[in-house]
Amino acid sequence: MVRHFSTRRLFLGGKNKCAVLNSSLLLGVIFFLLFLLYQRDATTSTSTSDILATPPPRPRIVCVIVTFAYRHEYAAIHIQKTWARHCDHYLFVSDNVHVVLEPAVFQNIWDKWQRIRAHLKYTYMKHFHQGDWFLYANDDNYVFVENLRHMLQSYSPEELIYFGCKLRSSREGLVYMFDGSGIVLSAASLKRFVLEALTDENLCSSQNRGGEAAQELGRCLSNVNVVAGDSRDEWHRHRFLPFETSIHLGGQMNSSIELHRYFLERSYYPVTDMNLPVSLRSICFHLMSMPLAYNLFYFTQNVQIFGAPQEWDSENWGLENQNL
Repeated sequence: MVRHFSTRRLFLGGKNKCAVLNSSLLLGVIFFLLFLLYQRDATTSTSTSDILATPPPRPRIVCVIVTFAYRHEYAAIHIQKTWARHCDHYLFVSDNVHVVLEPAVFQNIWDKWQRIRAHLKYTYMKHFHQGDWFLYANDDNYVFVENLRHMLQSYSPEELIYFGCKLRSSREGLVYMFDGSGIVLSAASLKRFVLEALTDENLCSSQNRGGEAAQELGRCLSNVNVVAGDSRDEWHRHRFLPFETSIHLGGQMNSSIELHRYFLERSYYPVTDMNLPVSLRSICFHLMSMPLAYNLFYFTQNVQIFGAPQEWDSENWGLENQNL
């Protein structure tokens, strides 16, 4: 007898047959699996589009650059033509006017601590709305603003934190930043410094501090719970460097030089073989001569090296070049 196909049985049962499976149930399972696949693809597509549509927020950086009348043409004008233009907003602070730099002018303030107080208060009052982070630098610093922005993406401007080249005083153990290589304050830190520290003599001195201006800034910030952050990279290499590249790349610090000795005695992190490991994502260092600013700007911003990889294997580079 000819066996006809029955929609009640899709497979054989028993020894030679399977249990009966209703065709409508099978179709339901298939449609459900298709639905799950569709949902997965839709979710993946949405997540991917969300990532593409909402990149990490780009920190707005206001650069406050300290200069003086006798250095306008010698130094500051060259900073204005190079790295300063990469800040979201920059302003020079000086003791006299200049037609190109257009600095905010603070005359007859001879003490360094009094200048810092005045500069940061002015920045808060006039430029706070323009930035998330505030770089306080000198006209003999060179700053890779893009690297600074990259570092700051890991932090919120609402955090009470500031960064720089970290020191610790030998007597009190006070943590502060070396003022020769740039100091970066979050918006929240600048606001608290101006509104709470500067207005309370018990928290922040209004007296002249001479050569201890950087220490006093660190003390004031600490007293209003602003944390001195770690600006080194993930391999503990330094991004804020105290001296010029000839010292940090192939050279050594010299303890017979007063400024070097000052740093060596107070460095928050260990110094090995009279030098610091330098990060591939360096942010700030001292310029020995101003023409170097143009060289650095050209070679880092304009030169394209054919055949060079787009991404360095920075972890392996770091392991092989510990002394750089």
